[in-house]
Amino acid sequence: MTSISGITIVLLTFLLYRYVIHPAFVSPLSKIPNAHFTVPFLPLWMWWKRQKGIENNTIYFLHKRHGPVVRVGPNELSVNSIDGLRTIYIGGFEKTDWYRGVFLNYGTDNLVSMVDCKTHSVQKRMITNVYSKSYLQNSPDLKMISTTIVFDRLLPLLDELARTRKEVNVLPFGQAIGMDFTSAYLFGLASGSDFIRDAKSWELWLEKYEAFKNQHPKERAWGEIEKWCFDRCKKAQDSEDSGAEKLSPDGNVNTMPVVYRQLRRSLGKSSRSPQKNQLIVASEMLDHLIAGHETSGITLTYFMWRMSQRPDLQKRLREELLNLSPQLFCPIAPRNGEKQGNVRIPSSKAIDSLPLLDATLRETLRLHTAAPGPQPRVTPFSHTPTSINGYANIPGGVKVSSSAYTLHRNLEVYPNPTEWLPERWLEPEPGKIENMRRLFWAFGSGGRMCIGNNFALQEIKLVLAAIYTNFMTMIINDEGIEQEDSYIAPPVGRKLIVEFRRL
Repeated sequence: MTSISGITIVLLTFLLYRYVIHPAFVSPLSKIPNAHFTVPFLPLWMWWKRQKGIENNTIYFLHKRHGPVVRVGPNELSVNSIDGLRTIYIGGFEKTDWYRGVFLNYGTDNLVSMVDCKTHSVQKRMITNVYSKSYLQNSPDLKMISTTIVFDRLLPLLDELARTRKEVNVLPFGQAIGMDFTSAYLFGLASGSDFIRDAKSWELWLEKYEAFKNQHPKERAWGEIEKWCFDRCKKAQDSEDSGAEKLSPDGNVNTMPVVYRQLRRSLGKSSRSPQKNQLIVASEMLDHLIAGHETSGITLTYFMWRMSQRPDLQKRLREELLNLSPQLFCPIAPRNGEKQGNVRIPSSKAIDSLPLLDATLRETLRLHTAAPGPQPRVTPFSHTPTSINGYANIPGGVKVSSSAYTLHRNLEVYPNPTEWLPERWLEPEPGKIENMRRLFWAFGSGGRMCIGNNFALQEIKLVLAAIYTNFMTMIINDEGIEQEDSYIAPPVGRKLIVEFRRL
């Protein structure tokens, strides 16, 4: 009996030390401020905040109270500093398994779902050149895509909407713009989508996508969205194999399937089977389509919401845009079914260099980041323990994360952080601009930074330049415009109703 009691005491003592004394008083993490008194022992407090949909806002206020590093679980830290970004993301900490549970397509990894840094690096190198800023600005394919979408689809439709005084929900409209641009660059104009002019088909696609993104990768495998993307891959491949110049739905000569072709040819040099390579390509293409339409829609929505409240700023932006050559005026409608005459588009470099356009977009991305949620990583097991913001000896296997939501509201770097102030980028305080740019995290940082960031900025700037050269935007209904507290953050009400007024 005595021996049993002794064993019980030893066991209880061990458990007390292992789960109470060590995490609360001995562990290197014990020196870091706690989000809640329970977090050294249980992960339930932050789990509950996530379930309630208030994780981003909770983390923001935790950092306001406790500083740049906060313990949010027994083995989890939140970090809000330039030093932390440098250590975690530039330092190349590996991702957690959470990404595979959310972003896997066709049961196959892509750049976002990959956990291992080396595997990611190999695949990223295969396509990084076609997403580089210099390549995009000089790409004849992207120039043709941009000219076609802006002059044959976007501006004629907006002109008709303005003429008939028809109201527009910017969110799905912006998502359609993003999808048309992205799919055309991936697969070529002939194999890409034309959802800008086919709102009914787009509405049906979005309904299917809402179901898709709420399913586990195993549940959604080879469902309608994955089949749709796979069909696009097949069309692009058929076009490549035939070698013929096909016409896009607009009647223009087709463009090359730039990203699809680049990745497929690079993978073809590996020892994997053609079937496996086919799935890798499809998984990667679907990931780009998802990111391309969601983030474009959210960004365009909040840009127009902010600008529509500032007619004075719309006027200044138009004055800036009128300096472009050639100007992005809405084309005159062709008569008797004739094809639109020869139109030219300003250079991407010229659009990119416009200071007010850049400042208003950058400030929108700061305050209304499309993906504001935490980006989790894991500290490495190595001979040199991790140190973040003066907290030393952080062991391997600790989950660490930063979020754009909190970084973009850092009071020291962005004064009046909850206000939309494009002027902060046009007239920065002395010595501030470098830290503002370092902490700007709309696309992440380091080796895992969003590969399509240059593409997204070039596309969105062009679209905004085309719109505000020709139209004013006026808010009709912005009920529910506040952003969701989630990883991807559209408006709560899923809408912004505006009217376009022809200038």
